Amino acid sequence: MSVSFEKASSLASRFRDALPSVLKKSRHTEIWGVDIKHAEWQVLEVILEKFLRSRSAIPALQVPRAIASLEKTLEWRRFSDPRALLTEAESILPDLDLCHITLNEGQYVLWVNIDEMTIKGYSAIHQSLTTSQGLVQLGLAVMERLSTLLLDTAASSDRQDYSASCVIEFKIRAIQNAKKGQQSFQEKLCNALEELVVIIRRHYPTILGKAYIINFRDEYLAYLDIDEALLRDTVLLKNPVDLHRYLGSQLPPRYGGTGESFGESDFLHRYCLARHLEGRNSLETPEVSAAASTETEKTGVKKETAASTLNTGCACPEGLETEEQKPRLIYSEIIGPPSIILDPGDLQRANDLCPGKMGARIVFADSDMVVKFGYGVRLGEAEALHLASTRTTIATPRLLSAYILDGFGYIVMSYEAGEPLQQYWDRVSKAEQNRILENLRDYVNQMRDIQGDFIGGLDRSPCRDGIFEAGYGDYTRYCYGPYPSEESFDEGIVQALRDRLPSEVLEREHDIESNFFNSEYMLYQTVRGLKNHKIVFTHADLHPGNIIVRTDGTIVLLDWGLAGFWPEYWEFYRAMHNSPWRASWDRMVEKFIPPFYVEYSVIKRVFATVWN
Repeated sequence: MSVSFEKASSLASRFRDALPSVLKKSRHTEIWGVDIKHAEWQVLEVILEKFLRSRSAIPALQVPRAIASLEKTLEWRRFSDPRALLTEAESILPDLDLCHITLNEGQYVLWVNIDEMTIKGYSAIHQSLTTSQGLVQLGLAVMERLSTLLLDTAASSDRQDYSASCVIEFKIRAIQNAKKGQQSFQEKLCNALEELVVIIRRHYPTILGKAYIINFRDEYLAYLDIDEALLRDTVLLKNPVDLHRYLGSQLPPRYGGTGESFGESDFLHRYCLARHLEGRNSLETPEVSAAASTETEKTGVKKETAASTLNTGCACPEGLETEEQKPRLIYSEIIGPPSIILDPGDLQRANDLCPGKMGARIVFADSDMVVKFGYGVRLGEAEALHLASTRTTIATPRLLSAYILDGFGYIVMSYEAGEPLQQYWDRVSKAEQNRILENLRDYVNQMRDIQGDFIGGLDRSPCRDGIFEAGYGDYTRYCYGPYPSEESFDEGIVQALRDRLPSEVLEREHDIESNFFNSEYMLYQTVRGLKNHKIVFTHADLHPGNIIVRTDGTIVLLDWGLAGFWPEYWEFYRAMHNSPWRASWDRMVEKFIPPFYVEYSVIKRVFATVWN
């Protein structure tokens, strides 16, 4: 039940009469930067109205419940002292570039970027980021700043709604299972979000009015105790540029607007910078402080990690070309011009073959034809399908058309009906199981007979694997390969390990007394010891979900998105790396892929290092 401002004002007057008792019981008078005992009525009314509005479901109990709620919040503030958290976060927030507060068409907007790699990258120098409690405290510091801004506005404005919109963008990977007895970073992040949501609901009622969630993740949002009123005003978006439809054209360009960047308009970073400069004033001359302030205005306070310069021969990351440079239609010279070009609008409305799948979509274009499309779909995948169908007897989806249109990749292929291997395996005889393994071994051997002279996608695009996706900061700034040799590929892996660390951490890598960097050095040298392997055509994603069996017994290999020319041990590493479908899977793999246990152990350790 909503409450009109006029009615809330009347209720607030009744609420105010109970304040002396509330303050006496809680033994605390400060909330959101305001001393309730001496606050102007206009500001006090806004505070009380927020607690009333959050307790409006039962009108007869609205005032008593609001009184009890405020009393608990004041007690919580007395013990937790969230104002101190804002002071502690001053040096961290500008570095992380995770939270911003802007003013958009007269209303404050809180921007939250839940970027897993940014948080993990800075955890090496900010220990507070390694714990759930540290992440919660950082979030509370931001809420303190936002609530203070809202109440400052209340003191000088006659508006009726003093709530902020909230934009949350997820940049996280699918939740990985941690080793037994260990808590993964993603679990810590989940726990922090759960605790933070509860605290905001209880102690910052109706500070947030509307929410816009970009790239939402079910595993995070489904279990959060978000206020139902806020959920009713929540919009889920898949693409950041769609946000301008809801918040107007004055948003930063990344969100489809033409407004200023965060560096120019962020109240949160501006506050942290001002506090930082105040602390330096006693140590600097006025001329130095003024120069620092001017430089900050020029740079927008934003720090960026430089892209790797050691990946010689690295192709330009997708999406960095200018509009003038980027042709509308691109196709593979090996495959030829597309014979089928589909309407993107029709595909957006088509039925999904794999509902809920993250990343590129696979939809039905017809009853016997599917289309895989998205920003990450590469022509190299289509060329892998083409190579497998023309140089081997491997059964694959039949390639019908492939192209890139306005930056989106499209692969049109036949729909292959069949039973996934993990289901088929359990209901057939031992002899049939052996036949499956023999056929798979033949498929792998045929691929390995096709050798390459570089490592990367078949279209000479960069290497694609989880170990190359952990670069600190903006992942689009990094690319790895293609590489002309295994030696340069090894150096690319070493660079990927280094790229996961912020530049401030890397500055210490020559400290020979550092246990951390000594361990890093040993891992780098171990990677460099991977030598003398052939470079062969590789599927690189042979797990049971990508292996189906037709009704006539033919085995079909699906999803060639990671295929390319890789070192000969890569197929074994990738098949073993996937979550095992059953305990015996590891033993099954060595029966159809030549095993490379030492190389697998090394790359497995690399993956664990970049992601944990």
